[in-house]
Amino acid sequence: MSETNSETQDTKETPKFKLEKQKVSIGIAAVAAVLLLGGAITAFWAIAQKRPLPEIPVGAELIPEDALMTLSLTTDAGQWQRMREFGTPESQQLLNNYLVQLRDRYLTANGFQYEQDIQPWVGSEVTLGFLPPFPVNASGEDNEIVPSPAAFSGRQSLLMVLPIANPNRAKQILESAQPPQGGRWVPRTYKNIEIKETQGVSDENRFSVTVIDGRYLAIAKDSETINRAIDTFLGEPSIVDAPGAIAAWQKIETSRPFGRFYVNVPVAAAVASLNSDRAVPEEIAQQQQNQGFATSITLQPEGIAFDTVAWLKPDSERKYAVENNGKTMTTRLPADTLMMMSGGNLQRVWQDYSQGVATNPLAPINPDWLKTAIQNTTTLDLEKDLLPWMQGEFSLAMMPPPENNPSFFPVGVVLMVQASDRRAGEATLAKLDQVMSEQYNFKVEPVQIGEQPVVKWTAQNGSVSVNHGWLDGNVAFISVLAPVAERIIPKPQTPLAMSQQFQSVVPLELTPNNGHFFMDMERTLNTNTPAWLQLPPQQQIAINAMRAIGVTAAIENQRTSRYQVFVAMKKAGSPQPLPPATLPSAQPTTPSPAPVAPATPEVETPSTPE
Repeated sequence: MSETNSETQDTKETPKFKLEKQKVSIGIAAVAAVLLLGGAITAFWAIAQKRPLPEIPVGAELIPEDALMTLSLTTDAGQWQRMREFGTPESQQLLNNYLVQLRDRYLTANGFQYEQDIQPWVGSEVTLGFLPPFPVNASGEDNEIVPSPAAFSGRQSLLMVLPIANPNRAKQILESAQPPQGGRWVPRTYKNIEIKETQGVSDENRFSVTVIDGRYLAIAKDSETINRAIDTFLGEPSIVDAPGAIAAWQKIETSRPFGRFYVNVPVAAAVASLNSDRAVPEEIAQQQQNQGFATSITLQPEGIAFDTVAWLKPDSERKYAVENNGKTMTTRLPADTLMMMSGGNLQRVWQDYSQGVATNPLAPINPDWLKTAIQNTTTLDLEKDLLPWMQGEFSLAMMPPPENNPSFFPVGVVLMVQASDRRAGEATLAKLDQVMSEQYNFKVEPVQIGEQPVVKWTAQNGSVSVNHGWLDGNVAFISVLAPVAERIIPKPQTPLAMSQQFQSVVPLELTPNNGHFFMDMERTLNTNTPAWLQLPPQQQIAINAMRAIGVTAAIENQRTSRYQVFVAMKKAGSPQPLPPATLPSAQPTTPSPAPVAPATPEVETPSTPE
């Protein structure tokens, strides 16, 4: 989420001397909250060139290669101020509350204030690395990461890396740091690097801190994580060494990112499998064909942009089909379309979704459930009767009914698919007509919309009607709920692709592309939202802060794909200042050694293995 000048950068206050034990799911949720008021859409892309290390996130060379994910955030007060201006008064207050919690938990409770104690020396970006809650060397065949439940600790290690832009000021502040209440500093050295750790405090208040190479302040909850950061800096593999990582960061490079996000997909899939009752080893192995995805986040005058690249392992058996056939569907929909998604090949989209859903706890639809539902209601087999002739461009859209034709339903839904085999499609639709007539007693009849022949189903009580037919170019369509077939027959004079809102929200730089997603949040999720779409209060506040979402997807080559996302935000203006922090009163402490002094001869303790 965000902050304001002195107050705005309070999120950077998270990297402080008091870190809390977190489960993987909690850590991921916290990262999502930091990124945006509701979360957005992540995805995929990369290229094959290398870039000098200065282009990678700050401190990446300290994060071990097996990190689950990393998050880098700007320390630019101006950018945090801009972020806090987005939204509504309610979402601004929600963000303020979150920032105050972070500040008080990680800084105030330890006697620090961001403006006085952190801002004078910290660099332009801070990085958080989340290490997995199991030994990554617990691998299966072909180097697949298959952790056993016995190896699962249930909590992840968090490593925070703060670059030091002003070494003298940092040294002055760090040497005057007081230990947590009731505790004391205990120094130790590891590979000639001195570390300061707390003792005599609860597990919640324990942490280890060290300065590495005079350039980075590293903070962790435990000794082992700090040791691993040192090992990584001294030559062990880091996330910089992950295949394709530098090329991906180069591709999404921007001059002033608000944040950068990286996920190690094989490790993430293994973690998800331990938190899900759906995943099985074969499905985990499929996900581990993927190598990673990386996202850069930038603030624009009207909202927040996400540029994401994902890539497969260099030796993966899986390969992307380079088609990029998303061309015409946005020209077939009216300008007032509320929501739409399009793609180049419906059959392939479904296959990819089905393969990935097992290790994705956020997947909205269970493929097996949908296949069973279609089979039970229509007697059709999704993967035998429908998808084989649906290998062309498609769109699924929601739109309001015509003004002169009000309906019991507030919206209509239309699926359009360019048939790869029209004869097979006609046979399937004829079979569907028969099922609706014989099993459900629908009235099935041919009608005309303009000069276009279509088939209409009408329920006995007249409450439900469905239209289906064929448009030019072998495009099959079926419309349900409100009668909106006449919105697409004939082609609309002002199509969605030409509307000002679509062009201002949906990124159009990726050409050719494999499809789009668009949602007018204000008109789709307004106060008249049906009960089945209602969200929990805090999520609803976040959604209400957004005006629209646009996504464009493209396949770059057989191993890389890319998504560009834009979230158009409402603007509430200058937010209220955060309430001032109240530092704990000074407490008597026993004399403690200086925090981080110059290196001393190596004295490695048995309790801190290398």
